[in-house]
Amino acid sequence: MNPLQTLVAILGLSTVSGINLYLTVLLVGLGQRFGWIHGLPPDLAILSHPLVLAVAGLLFLLEFLADKVPFVTPLWDGVHTFIRPVGGALLALGAAADLHPVAKVLAMLAGGTIALSTHGSKMGLRLLAHVAPEPTSHIAISVAEDVGVVALLALAYSHPAIALAVLAAILLGTALLLPLLRRSLVLALHGCRSAMRALAGIDSRPQPVPWVELAALEQGIAPPPENPSLALPCFARRVKGVPRFQSAYLTRVDGHWHLIYRRWFRTRSLPFEGGPLRTFPGFPWDRALFLREGKPQLLLLGREWRRVFQAETGAQL
Repeated sequence: MNPLQTLVAILGLSTVSGINLYLTVLLVGLGQRFGWIHGLPPDLAILSHPLVLAVAGLLFLLEFLADKVPFVTPLWDGVHTFIRPVGGALLALGAAADLHPVAKVLAMLAGGTIALSTHGSKMGLRLLAHVAPEPTSHIAISVAEDVGVVALLALAYSHPAIALAVLAAILLGTALLLPLLRRSLVLALHGCRSAMRALAGIDSRPQPVPWVELAALEQGIAPPPENPSLALPCFARRVKGVPRFQSAYLTRVDGHWHLIYRRWFRTRSLPFEGGPLRTFPGFPWDRALFLREGKPQLLLLGREWRRVFQAETGAQL
């Protein structure tokens, strides 16, 4: 392969490995076996072995099924956080087999990093989809991912120059999405923790949060002495001026609710007008509408907030 083809092979294999490693191995192996792909380094020839193809096909079938089921997908992706980056690094190393040893090591490191980034993007987008966990959208997303893997590999080996531009755009988009994906991952982990505590019957009343109390004092909304630590963990779903899925705390002072959060190393507070306008029970998150400046603001709260809200206000949700 010429330098352009080698670069595209390294970037392409590592990118799609983070999306679906088993489909990548299966397609490259079948491509070699049936002559669809030519000129690959000898280190990648092992992918066309019948045993490798059989195992890759079986694992792809399992992933194809798991990817279509809400709540199974995050577990599957969580396990593959340790598998896809390694697979991407090894495939990138195989694609760089004809290069200098130093270049091979750099290709392996870059391949693992790129695969981890695309895996994180896939996992983050799937977690965003779990805000409304219905199967149709998950099936559509999963099919689109598989089609994208096939299309990118076909483009990489048929039109390397075009594939390089497409891959560069994908990697740039991934980098821009990383803050949102990080916040969505925190949202998912917090939701899983709350759900498991609820199922286990563990008292999940929020504990004192010193920095929130200090922030309240700085903002001039000091909580009353009889309840100095009421701070309900929540996430912004649609709040003006707050990034989507930003972690925050909902505090109540003198009958008024405030949203306290940190951004760019600063503590910020947003006052709401009255109590929740409307609530939408869910699992693991409840959604609650508050008013601010006459416009609805949507928060995601753990189910433990119902009991705390009722205990503090005497009102029923």
